[in-house]
Amino acid sequence: MPSGGVHPDDRTAPAPTHTSTARLEALSSKIKEQKIIVDDLSNLKKNRKVYKQQQHSNIFFLGDQTKMFSKSKNTLDELTKEYQALENSETTKVKTQLA
Repeated sequence: MPSGGVHPDDRTAPAPTHTSTARLEALSSKIKEQKIIVDDLSNLKKNRKVYKQQQHSNIFFLGDQTKMFSKSKNTLDELTKEYQALENSETTKVKTQLA
């Protein structure tokens, strides 16, 4: 076993900005999808059946419309907060680099 040296896992440098940009784009895409889901669920008539797909499967389960709407809305709020936090950190990095 070699002693000393720097292993790839030992790096503490911040991730490059292209990774952050890719993360922002991924979050933006997820937010758009979630907005569509929330909008569709909010426009459904009462007593309509709503199905939720099991992850990594083609199996669907009958779900409660109200619960699915609130869960989707919460997910959208969390994604939006995460996006804003990441965007703010990117803005802060740019400002400190310019100073």
